[in-house]
Amino acid sequence: MPIKAGDCLLAVLFTCVFAALLCQAQEGDSKVPWKGYAILGNGHLTAVYSDDDRIQQQTHAEGIQHLYFNDYTADYLASTSFRVSGAGPAGNSSPGMKNFFTTQTWKQLTNGAVQTVLCYVHPEGAVVLQVNADAQAGYEFQAVLRKEIRTDHNISLASVLESENAAIATWSNGTVVAIAPKSPGAAISVKESTVSIEGRLSGRESGAEILLIPANSRDEALAKVRLFRAKADLEGAAGRYWNAWMDSGKLPLFKSGDPQAARYLEAFKRNLYCVKSAELNGRIPADITGQFVTNGMPQLYPRDAMMCARVLLLSGHAEEARQVIEFWAKPQVPMKTRGEWYARYDAHGKAVDAGSGARFDEPEWDSNGYYIYLLDQYHSTKGVWLADAKFLYELADFLVDHISSNGLLEEGGIVEWTGYLPATNMIDAAALKTASRIAREFGNAKKSEGYAAAAQRISMALPQMFDPSRQTYGDVRFTGLKGVNGESLAVHSGEKLYLWDTTANVGAIWGFPNHRDLELSNSFYANNTVKLGGGMQYFDSPDPGLASYGHGVFFFTTAAAAQYESLSGRNTKAKEFIDWMLRNANAYGLMPEHILPDGSDVSAASPLSWCAAEFAAALLLWSES
Repeated sequence: MPIKAGDCLLAVLFTCVFAALLCQAQEGDSKVPWKGYAILGNGHLTAVYSDDDRIQQQTHAEGIQHLYFNDYTADYLASTSFRVSGAGPAGNSSPGMKNFFTTQTWKQLTNGAVQTVLCYVHPEGAVVLQVNADAQAGYEFQAVLRKEIRTDHNISLASVLESENAAIATWSNGTVVAIAPKSPGAAISVKESTVSIEGRLSGRESGAEILLIPANSRDEALAKVRLFRAKADLEGAAGRYWNAWMDSGKLPLFKSGDPQAARYLEAFKRNLYCVKSAELNGRIPADITGQFVTNGMPQLYPRDAMMCARVLLLSGHAEEARQVIEFWAKPQVPMKTRGEWYARYDAHGKAVDAGSGARFDEPEWDSNGYYIYLLDQYHSTKGVWLADAKFLYELADFLVDHISSNGLLEEGGIVEWTGYLPATNMIDAAALKTASRIAREFGNAKKSEGYAAAAQRISMALPQMFDPSRQTYGDVRFTGLKGVNGESLAVHSGEKLYLWDTTANVGAIWGFPNHRDLELSNSFYANNTVKLGGGMQYFDSPDPGLASYGHGVFFFTTAAAAQYESLSGRNTKAKEFIDWMLRNANAYGLMPEHILPDGSDVSAASPLSWCAAEFAAALLLWSES
């Protein structure tokens, strides 16, 4: 009999394993679990948390190191910390998770006591931090607010005032954050942009709770402080809510008695909750840790957000997926041309340069295919079209109008480097076939026929991207370099250049049928691109700079390989990829972007939203296959 393996004791054991692994990593040569952050949120606020000593060495901060409210245009918090009086830390922290929505940090203190710090987001709009210690002692909490938030324009901390035993911080953009002890008796002091709260602990069973409450006004913030102070058992209420949210969707199912069931289920929940937490009113950044930014704000990639929306739909959380799908159809989000998104936007939804990572104007036409797929999947789930026929036709028409004379779409796609990419062509061929069916249902026979013909034309042209010498799909380019400003050199002179790219598997994930050339490609991948004990590299390049990135071992390509193997009925191979990702998760059980080619370190984007989403999808699909 299948079970939803949610045994609390095993979940606790899973947490302890992560903590033990971290201690091993800090004491020896092992680097896993890798350094990283946890992402906590409720759809309206997002907190980026880390007590990982390796992160602290880089950021000189701890606890909540980024806090966003309503959107990603401003980051209000730099650090939070607890100190127990009379005792400092006796060694490194052991960060991890108490459960899928609560971080938990252990610290051995010099007086022999153990300090535990919890952090979670209450569904009604507060971040709750809690400190416990074995001994009776005083404690001090500090929150360091950001005085100047420099993005495309400056936002300044206008005031921090004390009221009703709470510190009320107000920024020039109107956002307010209240910092308050839940219980009376603690004393608040403010020095410039640092808020301190001092109180006493009476033992392990009586911890101190601190509330961080973002709001749109001072009155709203104070009202919410009163509301939360009147509530009993905040942690229990949050647990009931988040477990109900998780259980309302689709969970992996395992055979009764499977000794690894709880471990897999907890990993699934952590990564799916990470995706949920990363969404603010339909916006899901590629990265929230500070690696990929535009004008100091997390970047919005249509591609990454749509990847996450697919997994939210797969896991039964259609409401969150709906917000993402609707966001990318908003008229306020500019198109590069009719039916063509830019590759990257800032947190306002503007397409601008001044960002890290991929260029904002690189052609990324696979997004059209993702969106058509999502519209159709949402409709099949809920019976509602989230965009009108006109918008759908614009996306599909753009693809049809940009098919090259050889029958292929040439664009930057997943690897942000213009050429003929197998994944993009498979994704868009499958989407045009879907668009043909939808157009027929809408009564437009002419468009239906045109889209079907275009899908067939692309499908028939796919062999042009198959490298006969290595028996694998490859990106077809005519230069191995990018321009001096990182732009693609879309030239067609010179010899045809095949470069392997393991994202071809993404074509199968998004609906293109499996076929011989994809099977052969995966044989090539297995023999040539699986590195560091079982993960999948990304892409090849003759350019050393691009190769140093593409030759990294990536979690979204590994997860795509796992999904491909599950779809092909090879469960054992799928499990090998899933287990590799589990072994290489960060300190909070979440999936980084990639591991460096030499295995020496993990990328700064740890986790990456897309990677967390694809891991959850891979585990869910494997459990069902």
